[in-house]
Amino acid sequence: MAAKKVDALEERLEGEMNQIKTTVEERMSSMEGQVADLRDMIKKMLEVHNQTTASVAKSGEGRSTNSEIRREEEEAEIGSNQEVQLELDPLKIRSERPWFP
Repeated sequence: MAAKKVDALEERLEGEMNQIKTTVEERMSSMEGQVADLRDMIKKMLEVHNQTTASVAKSGEGRSTNSEIRREEEEAEIGSNQEVQLELDPLKIRSERPWFP
């Protein structure tokens, strides 16, 4: 009788351990994908930065002398920086992925 209980507990424990193992593997896989996505975003940002730097070096000043156009360019830069911050905002990530620490 006791041996049957031990066997049943072992089977139950083994099933729960397999379930935990599967869950951890799925989360690790998902995190690996997120790291790869983040790496790709950083590469793209560096490419854009390098292109911008090269463009500025070729054109001298790199911005128009017209103050109104310059203000629009600065607002566009601020807007693009905010978009990047929103994509990397941990609160947003947590709301989309509740399991995210």
